[in-house]
Amino acid sequence: MAEDDEEKWFDWMFRTFYRSVWAYAARRVDRTAADDIASCTFHTAWRKRHRLPRGDDRAVVAWLYRVAWGHVRNATRGERRRQRLAGLLRQLPPDLPEGGLRDEEEIRTAMETAMARLRPKDGEVLRLHYWEDLTVEEIGAILGLTPNAVRVRLCRARLRLGESLREMRLECGEGER
Repeated sequence: MAEDDEEKWFDWMFRTFYRSVWAYAARRVDRTAADDIASCTFHTAWRKRHRLPRGDDRAVVAWLYRVAWGHVRNATRGERRRQRLAGLLRQLPPDLPEGGLRDEEEIRTAMETAMARLRPKDGEVLRLHYWEDLTVEEIGAILGLTPNAVRVRLCRARLRLGESLREMRLECGEGER
């Protein structure tokens, strides 16, 4: 197909199916994420336009939903990671900044800084558990450890992370109250 024909076909496809793809995403995530997912879906469709089915609208929309489904999964995994991170912070000792961290950006920045200060082994076990959402059994298989050894390592890594966050607080001049 000539490039002009591809662009016209893609333009038709976008106008025809964008609302359906956006609605599909909006039923699964918030509106802002749905905007992003719909955009990413059509970006993927453009990059893979030679793989898209032609001449069958139902096959096209099914292909688009499949791509959108992957983007929804990525978005929900990201949200689960943020929730697990907030849960991890709640597990840490209460002598962190009074009133807690104020917003998600502040939490992310503090956590990235504290994680960077950890030993690589500690950071890896925390990332596998909280970011990748793996069980202790799965982490054990990856790292060649028993599940019990992973639990111990997670416990110690959490304590070190808490200590790292407390040290950051002292370095920022917030001191003990």
